[in-house]
Amino acid sequence: MVTRKEILHRYPFFRLVLPMILGILTGMSPATTVPLPFPVFASLLLLLWFLPFFSKAIFSFKFRWISGLVIFVLLFVLSYEITLFNIGKSAKSSVRDFPLKERFYVADIIEPVVQKTKSTKAILRISAFKENGKWYKVNEKVLAFIRKEEKSQKLFYGDHLIISCLLTEPEPSVIPGSFDYKRFLKLRGIFLKTSINKQHWSQIGCNGRNLLFYKALLWRRQLLEILKQRGMEGREFGVAAALLLGYVDEIDSDLMKDYAATGVLHILSVSGMHVGMIFLVLEKLLSFLDRWRSGRIIKTLLSILLIWFYALITGLSPAVLRAAAMLSLVIVGKSLKRSPDTLNILAASFFFLLVWDPKLLMDMGFQLSYLAVVGIVLLYKPIYDRIVCTNWILDKVWSLISVSIAAQVITTPLSIFYFHQFPNYFLLANIFVVPFSNLIIYTGILTLILSGIPFLSMVLAKLLTWSVGFLNCSIHFIGSLPGSVTHGIFIEIQEMACIYGMLIMFCLFICLKRKRWLFLFFSLLMFLQGSFLLKKISRYNVKQFFVYNVRNSTLYDCIGRGSSILIGDIGSLENPLFADNLKKGWGALEATSKYQLLFLPGIRNDRPFKDPGIFFKKGSFFQFYHKRIGILHKKIPQGTMQKLKLELDWLIICGNPKIQLSDISRIYSVKAIIIDNSNYPWKVREWMKEAGEMKLTCYSVPGAGSFVADF
Repeated sequence: MVTRKEILHRYPFFRLVLPMILGILTGMSPATTVPLPFPVFASLLLLLWFLPFFSKAIFSFKFRWISGLVIFVLLFVLSYEITLFNIGKSAKSSVRDFPLKERFYVADIIEPVVQKTKSTKAILRISAFKENGKWYKVNEKVLAFIRKEEKSQKLFYGDHLIISCLLTEPEPSVIPGSFDYKRFLKLRGIFLKTSINKQHWSQIGCNGRNLLFYKALLWRRQLLEILKQRGMEGREFGVAAALLLGYVDEIDSDLMKDYAATGVLHILSVSGMHVGMIFLVLEKLLSFLDRWRSGRIIKTLLSILLIWFYALITGLSPAVLRAAAMLSLVIVGKSLKRSPDTLNILAASFFFLLVWDPKLLMDMGFQLSYLAVVGIVLLYKPIYDRIVCTNWILDKVWSLISVSIAAQVITTPLSIFYFHQFPNYFLLANIFVVPFSNLIIYTGILTLILSGIPFLSMVLAKLLTWSVGFLNCSIHFIGSLPGSVTHGIFIEIQEMACIYGMLIMFCLFICLKRKRWLFLFFSLLMFLQGSFLLKKISRYNVKQFFVYNVRNSTLYDCIGRGSSILIGDIGSLENPLFADNLKKGWGALEATSKYQLLFLPGIRNDRPFKDPGIFFKKGSFFQFYHKRIGILHKKIPQGTMQKLKLELDWLIICGNPKIQLSDISRIYSVKAIIIDNSNYPWKVREWMKEAGEMKLTCYSVPGAGSFVADF
C-alpha cells in the first residue's frame, strides 16, 4: 500500500497547490481588501534563505516541519497578493473612487467582441476620464453594450475608443438558485457596466494590443469566413464554429439546452479532447524529426508553439488552457525521455495557470475540466477492469462507457451545484456523440486546410454541414425522450463537499477493504440527510416578498409555507429566461406556484381574494402575513386629505403615475417606497432625487435590482 510520504514525494506539486488555493480564496473574500506590506515578504524570504544555516539541532528531522510551514505561509501570502492585484482590489486608482455619472472616458477593447441581436458586447479597460475639464488616469474593466450598427459591427480587439456614458453597477440576482451575473463579473474583475448609444462613442485608433493574440483572433475570423463562404449557416455553422474554433456566440439557447439536457455540453467548448487531437496530428506530421537529436528539440518547440497558437485561436478557454498546459509538460517530458505521472502533471499545470490568473480558480469550466481529468485518471481503470470484453468492438464501447462514468461520477456534485439538474441519458449521448464529434472535427480541419482547393473544400463542407445537422437532430431526440433530465436538484456548498467526502470514503473502502472508511461514509451520509431535513424545515418557515426586476413589467411574488402567490403582469412568464430563473428560485425555496393574480396598471380589479391565514387582497391593497402592501398606479386627486393616514409597510409605484412623493405623504404613512420597472427611467430618477431631499426610504428596482424582503 502506498504511504502518505510516498504520495507526497511522487506528487510534489500537490503540496504547493493547497496554500495557493487558500491564498486565492482569502484574496477573493469581500472582507479582505488590504495588500500586505513588503516587509512581510522580505521577512519570509530571509527566513527561508537562512533556515539551512541554523544549527543542526534546530534543523534536524524532528523540526523539518518549520521549513515546510515557512514555504506554506510564503505561498499563501504570494497567492493572496497576486489575487488582490489581479482582481483590482489593490489598484491605486479606480473609477469607483469617484461619483458615478455621465462623463467622457478613454477605453480599449481588451477581449474578443461579441455581436448580439441588438447590441455589440465588449469588455473595455478604461484608462482615463474627464471631470470638470481635467483628465484623470484610472484602470477599470467595464462591460459595455454598444447599440448595434454598421460601425459597431467592425469593432475588434485592441480598438481605442472615446465614449460618453453613465457607468452603473451590475444588478445582483435575488431570485434564489438563479445565475448571479454580478458575482460572475466580479470574479472576472468587472465591477461596472454601461450601455452606449450610437452617437456617444468614436474609435480613435488602436492601442495596447497583444500582437500575438490579435493575429490569432484575426486568423480565427478568417477561418470562420471560410466556413460561411462554403455555405454553412444557422445552427450547423454555430456548432461547427464551436467544435473547431471555440466560437460559441452563434449557438441559440434552445440548442444549448438540448446539449445540456443530454450531458454533452462539454463538446461545444474546445477542450482537452480537441487539443489532444491536434497533438496527435502534430505527432504524426512531425515524426520525421525524431531521427535527429536536434530534430527532436525542433519538434518539441514546434509542437508546443502550435498547440498554444491553437489555444489562442480558440479564445484561451479554461479547458483549453488546462489541456495546453498539460500537453506542454508531457511534450517536454517526452523530449527528455521521461514518463511523468499524469496526476503530477495535472497538479503542475493547475499551479502554473493559477499563478498566471488566480481568477481561474472560480471559473466553472476550469473546475469541471480538472475534475473530469482527475476522475478519468483515478476511476477509469478500476471501472474498466470490472468487465473484460473479448470482442474488439464491445471492448471499445465499454472503454468509452468507462471514461464517461469516471468523468460523470467526479463532476456530478459540482454540476448539480451549478446547474441544479442531472442528465439521465448521459451514457447514451456520450457513446454516440464523442466518436461522431471526432469525425466532425477531423472533417472540419480538412475543410479549413484544403480551403485553397475550392471543389474538394466545398465537398468536405457539405459533408460537415450534414454531419453537424445529424448530430443536432440526434441530440434533440435524446434530450426530448421522457425522463431525460432530472430538474430541481438544489444543494449547498457544504452539502456538495459532503458528497465528495462520501465518494472518497466509498472508493477507499472498495480499494482498501477497511471498515473505518465505510463508517466514515455512513457518518457523512447521516450528516447529509440531516442537512437536507433542516433545510426543508427552515425553508417551509420562510416568508419572502419579491418585486421582480422585469423590464417594463409589474410582477410581485409572495412566498410562504412552500407556496408562491404571483401578482401583476403574468405575461412576464412568457419570457423563457425569466420563467426558467423563477422556477429555479421556487425550487431553491422548495415552493410551488399556488396562485397567479392578474394586476395591471389602469385595469380595475377590485375582486377580493384571500388564502386563509396567509394572504388577503382587495383592489390595489393586499396583506401578506402581517405585512401591509399598497400598489399606486394612478394620480392622487388634488386636495385629498385623510384624518388618519393609511399605514403601510411598503408602497409600490408602478405604471408611471403623475405624482410627487410629497403627495404620498398626505394620505399614506409608509415605511418604504418601492419603484418597480414599469416606470419611465426619467421618472424614476426624479422620484429618487425627491426621496433623497425628503429623507424617505425609497428603493429603485430598475437601479438596484429586484427587491426582496425576509420576515
